[in-house]
Amino acid sequence: MKLQFWGVRGSIPTPGAETAFFGGNTSCVQISGKDQPVVILDAGTGIRKLGLDLLKNHRDKKEIHLLFSHTHWDHIQGLPFFAPLYIPGYSIHIYGPVHYEKSLEHILDQQMEYTYFPVRVAELQAKIFYHELKEEAFNIGGFSVRTKYLNHPVLCLGYRFEMDGKSIVYCTDHEPYYNFLGDDEGSEEMNLVVEDQNNRLKDFVRNADLLVMDTQYTEAEYPSHLGWGHSSTTHNFELISKCDIKKYALFHHDPDRSDDDEKGVIEMLRNKGKDAKLGVEIFGAREGLVVEA
Repeated sequence: MKLQFWGVRGSIPTPGAETAFFGGNTSCVQISGKDQPVVILDAGTGIRKLGLDLLKNHRDKKEIHLLFSHTHWDHIQGLPFFAPLYIPGYSIHIYGPVHYEKSLEHILDQQMEYTYFPVRVAELQAKIFYHELKEEAFNIGGFSVRTKYLNHPVLCLGYRFEMDGKSIVYCTDHEPYYNFLGDDEGSEEMNLVVEDQNNRLKDFVRNADLLVMDTQYTEAEYPSHLGWGHSSTTHNFELISKCDIKKYALFHHDPDRSDDDEKGVIEMLRNKGKDAKLGVEIFGAREGLVVEA
C-alpha cells in the first residue's frame, strides 16, 4: 500500500518560485494497492493532474473512489477539472461527511452551477454515486476504511486505511479539542469531553505506518489562530510521541509559508524527534512524492 501526494497546500493555491519545491496545489492524495480500484482523498487543485495521469497511464482503471474530508473550498475546487468525470464508462463513487442542511450531492453541484462554471453536473458523462458518511467502517476493494470526526469549523472526517497489515491515516484540517468555555459554568464537564475526544483521536491514529496530518501552524503561530480548525507542530509532535507512528508527513502547508520556511519547520521537528529518541520518520508532504506504508 502506498500514498502519492498531488496537492499539499492549505487554504488557497500558491503557485510561484517560493513554493515550487513542496508545491502550490491544494489538498489531494491518492492511495493505491495491487489490483485495487483508484482511491483519492480530497479534490483540491491537485486532482487536475491526477485525472490527466489516470487517462494517460491507467485507462484500464474505470472505478474511482473519491473521499472528501470536508467540503471547504480548497478541498473541492479541483473537482470540475477532474477529467474522468467527462468520459463515459467511468464509475465515480463520491464519499463525504453527512450534512444535515444540504446533501453532499447538492453541495458539490452548487460549485458547478452555470453562474460559476460552464459545464453543469447534468452534462457529466461518468456515472456518479454519492455516499454520505458518519463515524463508521466500510470496505473499498481490499482496503478496510474507518472514519473519525475531526475538529474543524465544518463537519470533517479523518480516514484510516488498512490492508495486508499496513495502515495509512489521513487527518487534514484538524485542531486539537480544547475547552472554549474557559472558567464558565460547565467547564469541568467540558474538560472531560475535551480529554475524551483527544484520546479518541490518539486511538484512531495509533500504530499507523503513515500519518498524514494537518500541521499548518508552528507553536508561535497557533495561539493567534485558535479556533481556525488547524493543528500545530506542538500538538502533532505530542501525538506522534505517544502513538507509535512510523512515518509522519506534515501536510496542509500554510499558504504564506515559503519552501525555505517549511524546510526549517521540518528540520526543527526532526531535531526534536532525535532529542526525544523517537523512531518516527518526519518529512514534509510535497507534490509527486510517493510513500510506501
